[in-house]
Amino acid sequence: MARTNATNFTGGLQFPYATAATDIFKKEDIQTLAQAVDQHNHTAGKGLSVTPANASITNAMLGSDVARANLLTNGGFEIWQRGNGPFTVSGAFTADRWVIYPVGTDTLSVQRSANIPPNTGSVWCATCILVLGSGAGGTAIAQTLKQADGDQIQGRTFTFSIAVYTTVAGAVRAFASADGSGTPNITSAFHPGDSTYHTLSVTITVPQNATGLNIGCYFAASTGANCFLDNAMLVVGSQPADYVPLHPADDLARCLRYYEILGEQSGEITWSAAAYAAGNFDVPIGYKARKAVSPTVTKNGTWGVANVSQPTVVGSGLGVVSLRFAATGAGQASALNNAVGANVSIEANP
Repeated sequence: MARTNATNFTGGLQFPYATAATDIFKKEDIQTLAQAVDQHNHTAGKGLSVTPANASITNAMLGSDVARANLLTNGGFEIWQRGNGPFTVSGAFTADRWVIYPVGTDTLSVQRSANIPPNTGSVWCATCILVLGSGAGGTAIAQTLKQADGDQIQGRTFTFSIAVYTTVAGAVRAFASADGSGTPNITSAFHPGDSTYHTLSVTITVPQNATGLNIGCYFAASTGANCFLDNAMLVVGSQPADYVPLHPADDLARCLRYYEILGEQSGEITWSAAAYAAGNFDVPIGYKARKAVSPTVTKNGTWGVANVSQPTVVGSGLGVVSLRFAATGAGQASALNNAVGANVSIEANP
């Protein structure tokens, strides 16, 4: 019979395998194979490698389709508590946690349509649309993660990616920068302007002395293009990750940590009391979510009141605000946020 020793095994128990169809299979073959496997040499280049159970998979070994935690708030641009725009004021929050720095006549708005980026698994989404006016340049939209807010950024490597659609080459690119470190901005290649979504990505290693990590997009001058942004991801490591949407409740909870509105709908806040004389009533109202820092609380609009002044903010903390209703005299006193824009906004930006 024709037999050949295994070439990928150098131990003393060579396992000869058959090379002819007429070979007879013997029990000794199984015995030799079992002994050979028991003593197999697993060093580099010798058979299949075996990774110890306690060894970790490095980031470089991951594919973009391996799901990882998104460190951004509102990465899908789904939540717009401040309205749909257009936003034109530099330094203003637009979609929750995203700040615009417009130049010239550039504006930012939300568009909810079926013009969706790849890998969404959806037929409808909220998309951030930046309308670039002529003569502009240097406009940016960004989100910042701050060390003071508890974000563990110092000394780590991060990769930011975002789905971008535009019709003009050189109109938009992704960027990352580290506050307080003196390191230059890192930018991706420009979108090719081929009327389709591309995922732009950039990797940054944050210095130990950085106070914040900024990520977002820069927009070029005089392109006359509309740019659509969606599906932003920020993950630890050098390998980008495909966007995976959070559960809507979790997505909203992240946003509420920094901004919320009490009395979003007319009639949500109703207060009444019997006043024995003119005087103040202080009423505590709890927030929907504990705030990141002590917030700025603003009473907005004109409320419907009877025998009482418009409510004022007299105290606030991380989890509660106190509104003061000043009765003008004896009798029933009441207040109701029964008008458009009559509410209380809570803003907490570290």
